[in-house]
Amino acid sequence: MSIAFRGLGRLNTLPLLLILAALALILAACGRPADGVMKGADVEHAIEVLDAAPTHGFPQGAFNTKRIAELSQSEDGKAVAERDRLLRAALISYAEAQHGLGLPKASLPKDWGMRPKAYDAEAELDAAIKAGKVREWLDGLAPTAPAYRALQEAYGRYLKVAAAGGWPEVPEGSFTPGATGPAVDALHRRLAAEDAALGETPTGVVFDPALAEAVRRFQAAHGLPTTGQVDAATRTEMNVSAMGRAAQIRANLERLRWLPRDEPATRIDVNSAAGLVDYVVDGKISTRLRAAAGKPGDETPILASTIDSIVINPPWNVPEGIAKEELYPKEAANPGYFAANDFEEIDGRLVQKAGPKSALGLVKFDFDNPYAVYLHDTPSKAAFSQTRRAVSHGCVRVEHAVGFARMLVTQQPGWSASRFDEVLASGETTAVKLTKPTPVRLMYLTAFPENGRIAFRPDVYRWDAELLRLMDGHFGKV
Repeated sequence: MSIAFRGLGRLNTLPLLLILAALALILAACGRPADGVMKGADVEHAIEVLDAAPTHGFPQGAFNTKRIAELSQSEDGKAVAERDRLLRAALISYAEAQHGLGLPKASLPKDWGMRPKAYDAEAELDAAIKAGKVREWLDGLAPTAPAYRALQEAYGRYLKVAAAGGWPEVPEGSFTPGATGPAVDALHRRLAAEDAALGETPTGVVFDPALAEAVRRFQAAHGLPTTGQVDAATRTEMNVSAMGRAAQIRANLERLRWLPRDEPATRIDVNSAAGLVDYVVDGKISTRLRAAAGKPGDETPILASTIDSIVINPPWNVPEGIAKEELYPKEAANPGYFAANDFEEIDGRLVQKAGPKSALGLVKFDFDNPYAVYLHDTPSKAAFSQTRRAVSHGCVRVEHAVGFARMLVTQQPGWSASRFDEVLASGETTAVKLTKPTPVRLMYLTAFPENGRIAFRPDVYRWDAELLRLMDGHFGKV
């Protein structure tokens, strides 16, 4: 089959169709950006997103935004090409950072073991450009979890308070019912900076029930006894500056970026900084228990795993370091200490028998991790009544652990509360494999949303300062 063209003779149809198809592809490509290169409004929006990176806690000037903006003012071909190259590199780095992968793994302490899933930022950027959905991709990079959103919004508020001069320091003074004076005025102004329920500070403030209640709300948000009295511990927390609180929030925004984007609806969340264990069911906290995490020097690591087994009546295989440094010296100083506390040596290792004296208490929650830590009961309940509960060797002691274990075990086929209690009373060590393992996350959050405000806890491990130093040192060079 052929077609006649005047002046060209006769041409075969197939070659002509191929020529026409090639021309169509060339025409379709005209005006379309080259692979990996953005144009027009997408470039402007990308620069806006990078400019807003500090609102997520990234250092001012990170991601080379100043140089990119300068090059955007030029129409010179070389300048435009350089801008496109820098912009692409910055967007890839920013996308990785928003997915918790911004800091080099080798720079992180070994106890910070929670790392997000791999994320190919370059491929995702190219796919967005190809699909014409760069704006949607950019706007979806930051975590959308409610806790992250709440912290990010709070970060901006605290920075504004700091920029306006911060809040007043609360001096020592008389804070008894009916008290007035400069100290009470300062207290009201300090609390009103975070507590909208107080409103603006009037003249001649009186330490009345409303102000005492505001003190209680402050104490609750800082993990302090809610006495309504301005004691030394309460004043210490009140006198942390607004910029200091913003810095805490900034560090915790980074930690929240380490969490998986697809949060398990049912999970166990441990906050070692706050000494809390939350059992989350269908996205809502079902049970909250106090916890005692590791003390400084024996820090509870940050990790994500899955509880796959609960051990009833667990023996304690004593770690070699604890045995050598703590327990053998006790036996040497007081022969008979081991026998009195149910310790025995088995194959050269010190083991404490299962039972009420066991340091693990009556139940243990096992999950795979490289740190050999777990959640467990304890015969030493006193720590749970303390305000600050960082007292363990790294594992997490859980308040009401037996009842919590019973709740989880009785969700397994063939287990009832009565069977659980029978096994517990028998003293026999029994490992219950969970048919539906429960995700568990060990976190270190010194700032987190709670009851409509931001709750704070002391940075007992000094990890906030270390993380901020790493962020400023790395992102400042991106």
